[in-house]
Amino acid sequence: MTPSQPTTWKVEKFENGQAVLSGGGQELRIARSQLADGIKEGEIVTAEFFPLKDAQKRRDNLAKALLEEIFNGE
Repeated sequence: MTPSQPTTWKVEKFENGQAVLSGGGQELRIARSQLADGIKEGEIVTAEFFPLKDAQKRRDNLAKALLEEIFNGE
């Protein structure tokens, strides 16, 4: 599987406990609680969906990349 760039979404508004996001000509509604605290209308967020079986591998890769960035100053 070739990794793709995560889709970016603009937070259009919040209504009825949901965040209304737009991006790529599409609209996405998710529970507001799924967004990080402090996200405001108008901000750009990213979303990446992958099978749960890949979750641990992705977390490990992210941790490795963050450590390399910290120690190598890249």
